[in-house]
Amino acid sequence: MPEFFRDHSGALALQALTAPNTGFRPGQLGALHAVVSHFSVYDEPAVVSLPTGYGKTAVIMALPFILGARRLLVVEPTDVLRRQTAAHFGALSTLKKLHVLKEGLDAPAVQGQKGRPATDEEWRALEAFDVVVSTPASTSPVNEPKSGPDLFDLIVFDEAHHAPADTWKAYIEHYPHARFVFLTATPFRRDKKAIPGRLAYTYPVSRASREQAFGKVSFRPAVVRNDQDEDEIDRAIAAAAIAQLRADREAGLDHRLFARASSITAARALVDVYTALGAQVAAIDSSVSKRRQDQVEEALLGGQLDGVVCVDMFGEGYDFPKLKVAALHAPHRSLVPTLQFIGRFARTNGENTGDATLIAPVSRLRDATSRLFQEGVDIAQLIDDAAQRQIADGAVDRAILDILKTKVQAESDYDAVSPLSLELYAHARIFECDAEPDFNKFGAIVGRKLKLAKQWISDDGLITLLLTVDHEPPNWATSDVLVNVRHDAFLLAYNAATRLCFIGSTRRTDRLYVELIQTVAPDHHRPISYEATQRARAGLSDMRFYAVGLRNTAINSQGESYRMLTGPHAERAVTPGDGRAYMQGHYFGSGVEEGSDRRVTIGASGNSRIWSNQRLTVSEYLDWITKLNGRINGDDTISASQLDLVQHSRTLRRLPALIIGGSWHKTAYRQAPRVRFRRGGGNWTYVQITDLELAGFAVNGQELSFDIVSEQQALPFAFSIAGGQLFRLRDPIWEVEVSSSLDDWMELAAWLSLHAPIFYAADKSAFEGMNAFPAPALVATRLEDGDVVPFDWTGCDIGREFDYADPERKTVHRHLEDQLQLEDGIEVLLYDHRTGEAADFIALKREADDRYRVSLYHCKGAGGAPSGTRVDDVYEVTCQLLKSVVYCDANTLCAHIEHRINPGRHNRPSRFIVGDMDQARAILLNTPADKLLFDIYGVQPGISKGAVDGHLTDLMAFSLDYVKRGGAAVGKWLVSE
Repeated sequence: MPEFFRDHSGALALQALTAPNTGFRPGQLGALHAVVSHFSVYDEPAVVSLPTGYGKTAVIMALPFILGARRLLVVEPTDVLRRQTAAHFGALSTLKKLHVLKEGLDAPAVQGQKGRPATDEEWRALEAFDVVVSTPASTSPVNEPKSGPDLFDLIVFDEAHHAPADTWKAYIEHYPHARFVFLTATPFRRDKKAIPGRLAYTYPVSRASREQAFGKVSFRPAVVRNDQDEDEIDRAIAAAAIAQLRADREAGLDHRLFARASSITAARALVDVYTALGAQVAAIDSSVSKRRQDQVEEALLGGQLDGVVCVDMFGEGYDFPKLKVAALHAPHRSLVPTLQFIGRFARTNGENTGDATLIAPVSRLRDATSRLFQEGVDIAQLIDDAAQRQIADGAVDRAILDILKTKVQAESDYDAVSPLSLELYAHARIFECDAEPDFNKFGAIVGRKLKLAKQWISDDGLITLLLTVDHEPPNWATSDVLVNVRHDAFLLAYNAATRLCFIGSTRRTDRLYVELIQTVAPDHHRPISYEATQRARAGLSDMRFYAVGLRNTAINSQGESYRMLTGPHAERAVTPGDGRAYMQGHYFGSGVEEGSDRRVTIGASGNSRIWSNQRLTVSEYLDWITKLNGRINGDDTISASQLDLVQHSRTLRRLPALIIGGSWHKTAYRQAPRVRFRRGGGNWTYVQITDLELAGFAVNGQELSFDIVSEQQALPFAFSIAGGQLFRLRDPIWEVEVSSSLDDWMELAAWLSLHAPIFYAADKSAFEGMNAFPAPALVATRLEDGDVVPFDWTGCDIGREFDYADPERKTVHRHLEDQLQLEDGIEVLLYDHRTGEAADFIALKREADDRYRVSLYHCKGAGGAPSGTRVDDVYEVTCQLLKSVVYCDANTLCAHIEHRINPGRHNRPSRFIVGDMDQARAILLNTPADKLLFDIYGVQPGISKGAVDGHLTDLMAFSLDYVKRGGAAVGKWLVSE
């Protein structure tokens, strides 16, 4: 058994450099001591970062001596480096050159492993060697057969940032007792896959530069006359590089040229360019055979070639100090790889090899890389600054990996996926919870159909990260033969102090958010209000709004329901007049953070959403929502702006004393989903949601009881602002569900939390979920001439609205029906009275110039003799007027009528008194919009026009103003004299 390093552990002198080649450089000594210190405390791998060209090979060769290794495995990323490192180890040339080894010391037994051992015997044959140098393809435990787990006790990865993540994992798992060292100039990969282990040491490039470990690098611009001609640019670069090479050689410097191309095709094309200009070069790429690579390297060393043209080969780690003329035909896209590239040409290896020259056309330099070539720039300091940023980012990444531990992993395919692999758009849906969410409740399926691929969770249970996979056929496929594979990420974070749960998602659907929060905090959550989300800009100054949404105060309006203003200062388009008809709906803009001059984007809306126009790592996302949490719950002020001309909704903290009605969310009218309900496990009853009405309102402290009423049943529901879920069934004996898609049902209470109904109060305020809308500013408070029309009720039993048992009885409905039939131009008259009605009567009347007037009549029987103070007679009709604005739309009304007259769906379908469905459809869908007018009438014979008091006047005027803003051309009250 070889014991070379243990037997000669005292042969290595850890002496500092005092003269050229008389010891280790300070950074090399520091790295060696740091590794020893690391393994005295930690079992995990040690990550060591040394500048490019600083001498990592000497550190690799010294490590087995100071660690007393029995057998060392060095893993190199390429065959070129494998051969180079094996040759150095075979003679201990690097250490002997530094004079840090005893005279006469023999070399260890070294095997440069080419190809993979095919049998167990071939693996055991490696036991005869002290050092094995290989590439991952030759020794990775991913493949069979594997070596014994104790074959190596020290494993060093050179240029470790190039090794695939599954390669690290395989070695670490297969050799559990070995010590691992990862050597690199870039300790943190740009793809955010973490190099395993702990950063044990990093040495600043600026210090290495002061030690003259690097020579000077000069920039020589390639002069180009036409920077639009790519061929001319390449010729100019080549000509400048060849001229520099010849000048160096005339000065006695045996330099070579390296040209970097953008692709294999480009590299081969450049060979002809250089050849035509008199230089002997060869192209090397990944498709070239190993034999050809060896021939080119030998010709380069021997001087038969002036240089090589590559994409990235002969790059990292390659030790050839004569490469001093770098021609950048394809500069790197960012600063860091450019800096590393320069470092390779600046290396000196203790020899007087002369200075390096970097040649590039100014036109091809990116913004980041152009900084390198400004007058007086310290390249070493730039490299250090970039490295420090990487280290800082890496420390954050390491903290995230320490915080979020893997809880669930469905398949081994996701071994390499870590939180560092994921980014989220800066978008959050925010819920207030009255009980701490349990993020351990996620099962194999997330939501309806997403399979949980991997879950990470923090030790305190307050943060979780989910990775899901969805195998669904594309929506254009007619079968499941084709499958889309889509991955999504979800981050949930709960702040116990403020009781807010933030959800970030790459798939943003309302239902999915509710399913996520309902899984972890069932019935103990509610969305926050717009008053809360708008505080996302608290503390920001110099706000500029790029998009502003104004919501019509006539909720569910079919007029201009939502106004969008866009521009560099969209808020400047808001006028005082907008305050009468609109309230704030959402905003998106930017502002300057306090204590900095950095401008950040921010947006917020009334459905508990906050966003910013940026993509964030997991750690950055957590920082972002932490900042949002502070703004939402802090005391920073919101800077004044022209947007303040329009009021915004407030957080609903107290329920109005008297609720006079309710209306479904606009989604209910647009999608008309089915609802099913049953009592005590009986048979389901199916209805369309618009056939149901909200009624029976009773406020008790922080809870509103109400019924969802069908023709047969009253389903008991409650809305609460006390905490937890907004809506619930008052009696658990009932099951009530709504269809979100075909044969896909969810609890109606949860659906209502997403699509909250509008509740109207007697004081003209309203609320929708946790958003309270105060009474509109500057609304009409008095009745104009013609707003109230006396109607002839002679012969009518005004106290009886309708009588199904006696259709001939002169009720309010029958009296109005008779009168409407007598009007000129009536082509369609529909009786729609019952729950879910658009109106009691819908009349389509032809007027001059081929115009049609669509009139909706809402009736209520008198509660007594006509008077001007009977408020109860007005409340119900007022609410009906407010709700019916949604039907001031031809398509919506036509679909409603078609549904309501269907005898298969209704026990008592709506009926045509005049005309039929074909006539109604033709009028509603074929009449030009500018010739179709909508009128809404409140019919109340219990009101006396001549005796209306101030309160009633205010309420009646408000309802007419509301319907006109909602899309009606005319709003009137039909009353008694």
